[in-house]
Amino acid sequence: MTTPKRENRGRFRPGHDSRRHRFTRDECVKGFWAALDSIITRYPTAVDSNGRHMAFGFLAIAGRQSINTSPNKESPCGGAA
Repeated sequence: MTTPKRENRGRFRPGHDSRRHRFTRDECVKGFWAALDSIITRYPTAVDSNGRHMAFGFLAIAGRQSINTSPNKESPCGGAA
């Protein structure tokens, strides 16, 4: 005898859910700089052969993404880029 399968509590249901949050551009920017600060604080000696901190790569990538993002494309943070 098999028991009927119960629906998973975490199953996606369309419609409004107060637990879902779409980050604003400002929240994304604050989070990015907080993460960068955290990396630099935790790894102060993470410097490559050019004398640049490893966090410099994140800044380079972020700069390229903001330049290459088309106005029609939605940013991962929500809203237009």
